[in-house]
Amino acid sequence: MKTRITNHPSARTLTATATAVAAMLLLAGCVVTSIYPYYTEKDLVSDTALPGKWVEVGATNQPPEYVQIESLGEKGYWATIFSAHETNSLEVHLFRLKQQLFLDSFSTNRSLDFVPVHQVSKVMQIGVVLETANLNYDWLAQLLENHPNAIRHLVVHEKPEDEQKGRIVLTADTKELQRFILKYVNNTNAWGEPSRLKRLN
Repeated sequence: MKTRITNHPSARTLTATATAVAAMLLLAGCVVTSIYPYYTEKDLVSDTALPGKWVEVGATNQPPEYVQIESLGEKGYWATIFSAHETNSLEVHLFRLKQQLFLDSFSTNRSLDFVPVHQVSKVMQIGVVLETANLNYDWLAQLLENHPNAIRHLVVHEKPEDEQKGRIVLTADTKELQRFILKYVNNTNAWGEPSRLKRLN
């Protein structure tokens, strides 16, 4: 019996502002999640342009939501997303594979039974504007429908009795994740629409 992979409504999701900073976790559409990080220690880099306060390009002078990024050690960042209704925190790592920069992020808002999951964004520029694109969930779902062995994963069902649909969680280790994103790094379908943040300070 074939499982149908869907955009599960209970999956962690993204607003436009949060999307542009390493898949910042607010609530708005399915994202690709992984049990393992996308980086190793040797891949980590730092950039002095990343810390600061960021809002969506086109936002007013008093935006309802913004992202504050602060340095966390030598090669890590702490991101806090402020919105009108809630505050979310993320640990973020900037890393380089070959010549391409990426951001790996995972939420620090955890319950006792929460398993941390990583999300990845491709970085196009960091400066006055921060431009990123997330791995495209719909593209990945279609790829795995056609080629289930493209990358190790499992399908999470909201209800055990519902075996016909579910959402994807990647279970590949870090090396396999890196091979996968590098294989499709220039595939425009593999990455979502670019999101852009502007610096406030």
